[in-house]
Amino acid sequence: MRNAIDIYQALRVFNKIVECGEKHKAENGYNSRYHLCGLQAETGFDGYTITLSDGRTSLNIYFHNKYQFDYPDNEAFENFMRRFGDVIKHTVQ
Repeated sequence: MRNAIDIYQALRVFNKIVECGEKHKAENGYNSRYHLCGLQAETGFDGYTITLSDGRTSLNIYFHNKYQFDYPDNEAFENFMRRFGDVIKHTVQ
């Protein structure tokens, strides 16, 4: 399953989650995971890979802005995209 996404918008969503979201210690102990509007954001150990996830769907963004979605069905993907939109609309309180 391949879906198109504006990679620059995805990077803005990642930054907004990191800046405005709740910080949680990652299981590996090396990096942190941030949560906002039902999405979580984290970086890979190499610093070149970032992941946005809602538990069912994940979006991995790699070096040179290549990306890959992983989701079980279209409903999970649509739910992820709704949460993606919620982060875009989120205002700092």
